[in-house]
Amino acid sequence: MNGKRTIGILTAILLVFSAVWGAALAENGGDTWSVFLYLCGSDLESEDGAATANIGELLWATPSDKVNFVFETGGSKAWTLDGVDTDRLQRWAVTEDGYTLADEQPLASMGAAQTLGDFLSWGVANYPADKYMVLLWNHGGGSVGGVEADELFDYDSLDLTELAQGLSMAGVRFEVIGFDTCLMATMETAAAIDDYGAYMVASEETEPGGGWDYYTWGQYLCEHPEGTGLELGKVICDSYMAKCAASDDDAMATLSVTDLARVADLLEKFDAMAAQMTGVTGDMSSYKTLVQGVQRSENYGGNNKTEGYTNMVDLGNLIINTENVLGDTAYAALDSLFEAVLYNVKGESRSEANGLSVFYPLSQEKELLTAFASTAVTSGNYLRYVETVTNWASPEAAVENEPAADSGAETVQPLQEEDYEVGLETRITDDGYFALNVTDGMDSVASVTFSIYYIDEEYGEYVLLGTDNNLYGDWDSGSFEDNFNGTWPTLNGCYCEPTLLAETDEYNLYTIPILLNGEETNLRAAYVWQGDEDGHFEVYGAWNGIDSESGMSARDIVKLKDGDEVTLLFDAVDWETGETYTYEMDSFTVDGDVVMEDSELFDGEYLYQYIVTDVFGRETYSDSVIMEYSDGEISVYESE
Repeated sequence: MNGKRTIGILTAILLVFSAVWGAALAENGGDTWSVFLYLCGSDLESEDGAATANIGELLWATPSDKVNFVFETGGSKAWTLDGVDTDRLQRWAVTEDGYTLADEQPLASMGAAQTLGDFLSWGVANYPADKYMVLLWNHGGGSVGGVEADELFDYDSLDLTELAQGLSMAGVRFEVIGFDTCLMATMETAAAIDDYGAYMVASEETEPGGGWDYYTWGQYLCEHPEGTGLELGKVICDSYMAKCAASDDDAMATLSVTDLARVADLLEKFDAMAAQMTGVTGDMSSYKTLVQGVQRSENYGGNNKTEGYTNMVDLGNLIINTENVLGDTAYAALDSLFEAVLYNVKGESRSEANGLSVFYPLSQEKELLTAFASTAVTSGNYLRYVETVTNWASPEAAVENEPAADSGAETVQPLQEEDYEVGLETRITDDGYFALNVTDGMDSVASVTFSIYYIDEEYGEYVLLGTDNNLYGDWDSGSFEDNFNGTWPTLNGCYCEPTLLAETDEYNLYTIPILLNGEETNLRAAYVWQGDEDGHFEVYGAWNGIDSESGMSARDIVKLKDGDEVTLLFDAVDWETGETYTYEMDSFTVDGDVVMEDSELFDGEYLYQYIVTDVFGRETYSDSVIMEYSDGEISVYESE
């Protein structure tokens, strides 16, 4: 009994002391800050000590009597940081001598709104200041995946509704709400938090494992406490890109600062554009242009069968690629976006990033669509559009909470798939090319790609080399020809199986299945054009994709390093049974730079086939031909 009473008294004394010290800080010149770091360590900490590394960076900053740094630890099976108890939620204050335990609470999920809210309300009460910043540190999964996956609670995470609830409990308006996570610079995130902050700092794309540069922005804040959230946000962005560049991780990096006061106008303009999008779905010519524009738009976090889907597409790029069919509503939405995003940094392979992404149904998984409708939708007109193009209906519970659609929006009869069946004819031309002609349904064709297989006579299998779009095409007539020249990409001289993920005017992005030191993963690479010069391949590193259970993105693209063993994986199809297999082929040990380049194929026979995808997502496969490559010559034959 006395023991419990003594602990209570000591805790009360500590809280009173903290409140008095914090109040004195708030009166010190009117330029005081309290920065609350919500460190849900997860596997990033238990496996790599990433949160500890970032706190170590922050501790290098010279302390200021005008700035409090307070962080909460939890959500991880193990911590490298000295003193952390994995069985408790602990709150720490940064001091001149390091950090000290200020409070602790029973263990709870950091993916719960109450846990976030309790920390923030406690922080505000004990560390009052003129300006506040909250930084959420962990995994991120975009508008549907949310943020803060707790390793100790089955990777429970904050969806956007829970995030808003947690922030609201602080009772203050934050100068900066930051996300040192993947994929959270979304319009839906900004809409969820705009009542609770002035500026949002977040990334559209995945983040390298090292995250933000805590020393640089922490030092800046200590030296410039009079600064605004925008000024601090710019420093966070610039120092982050510099840190990424130092580790050669900048090519796919993004970070932006959004003015949350301008989000309401963006939502209004987007809702009007969404009504126009729904109207377009009744006209095949316009809808095809819209779908092709979406396909050309940058998307983030995978969005393919191998790596998983987040369905996050750059909002500005989507508008730019579709404004010719959406007209004035698109121009208005784009202007509003540019007014809301005040600062934006990006790497060369994310050159189309405009600062905020938006959920778009690149996959039509019902579970993801339902989660979007339940926790993230900002526009009734846009939800109507999503329902129209996916042939899916919002669940009743989601409909009750969805924003109202514009009653004046155009009513359209959606296009019917059965009215646009695709017909194909193929032939071998007199000069030895494989030609495709779309005889029916060309109006609905959104993309034409090809797959090429090595014909393994010994094992009776077709071994997939990959898919690409390197072909000649006349979209007006629906005529296409192959551009096969007897070469294929290799990694350090080993053939690989690249699949095209994205195509822009400046780069093509690919994923390649590999084993890295015995673990199955995907290698990210791009073919980049520089001005009028010939393009070249760049290898970025290995990425594990989207976790199928948590919906969270693997945080970083792991750079290949000397000594790594890379084994190339290939899919194969048994031509008798149709069964598919995955084979380990050539391998190499990394020693210096990994070179990806087009190399001459070995002599043999290759199966070549076109894949025509329509606006409804249906794939139609052409007849195939055999391309024999021998002594530098290509001969094309009809396949049996």
